[in-house]
Amino acid sequence: MATGVLTLVAGVATGGGAARAAVSGSAPAAARPQSTSYVTAGNLNGVAATAAGNAWAVGYSGAIGRSKTLILHWNGKKWAPAAGFTPVAGVLTAIAAVSASSAWAVGYTGSPSGTERTLLMHWNGKSWVTFNTPKPVSGGFSAVTATARYAWATGTTPVSSALIWHWNGKAWAKSATPSVPGGIALQAIAATSADNAWAGGLGSLNTQISDVLLRWNGKSWSKVSFPMAGVYHYLDGIAAGPKGTAWAVGYNAGGIESKTLAMYWNGRAWSESSGQVAGNFNAVAPVPGGTAWAVGTASFPSGVSSATVVERWTGKTWSKVASPILKSGGQLSAVAAASTGSAWAVGFTGLLSEQTLIMHWNGKTWTT
Repeated sequence: MATGVLTLVAGVATGGGAARAAVSGSAPAAARPQSTSYVTAGNLNGVAATAAGNAWAVGYSGAIGRSKTLILHWNGKKWAPAAGFTPVAGVLTAIAAVSASSAWAVGYTGSPSGTERTLLMHWNGKSWVTFNTPKPVSGGFSAVTATARYAWATGTTPVSSALIWHWNGKAWAKSATPSVPGGIALQAIAATSADNAWAGGLGSLNTQISDVLLRWNGKSWSKVSFPMAGVYHYLDGIAAGPKGTAWAVGYNAGGIESKTLAMYWNGRAWSESSGQVAGNFNAVAPVPGGTAWAVGTASFPSGVSSATVVERWTGKTWSKVASPILKSGGQLSAVAAASTGSAWAVGFTGLLSEQTLIMHWNGKTWTT
């Protein structure tokens, strides 16, 4: 997920969430914290950062079906379970941070074997508060994006109807979405302004899976065409850049192995913006100054193992950046950058059981 501020959802962006010209330079040594991962059984789906000393990561602890919501906080020295937060049965999928005293986290309560209901939470600087207005509905949120003036959360109902909720600075309200045959499973959202936002995910085309892109014009959402569209294409992350620009990432699963896909909105039109490599992009996030990161999973030729993949926007295309090779494999689900010298990517590692994974960019290298 990607976000319209400093995250993506998702993923699940931040607002999403939930990956953007070459990042040059690095922060002074004093501003480059050592990455101290917090490892527990579970998975991290979203990450957000407002400064080198303030970041959030969300997901779940335990195994799916018995999972509990998880929020971690980075205080500039270490990651630890967030204060002012009480876990519940469910999963958090994305987070968008506005400031040290304001952040939104979304997901769902319940489990796949039971009844899932939307979950929407806010950090007020002291504690995490659950919003129950509008009343939670069946389904779950996948992405969130936010600024000080507005926010969007998107997801899907059990019957594959799109969920888009809007925060006007005072209250949340449901937003009408266009009807798409076969339904829509929205995975990502990002806003470039109060009058322009993008939401993307999966739909159907003649009973086959195809990606879907929606645009908000300040009054309503409508379905739009874009160059990355195709059967068995998946749009997983959207992020907003400066001056109305945006990035969208995903993958093409129509061949023997999946291939990464990405495109760029220059304020007027979308264009494909990357060469394809084996694997998939799960998230994209802006870097202050107009650059960006995209993260996901790289497939090995065997198609059995996987490794983290990180790419950086060069201004015209994406360039691969080395990331740690993990013996137990790994997948990155979200990325966020506070500056050119400080960024976080999160996901999971593990072959038989998942464990949380946190990676840090210090301006020169990615480390765990």
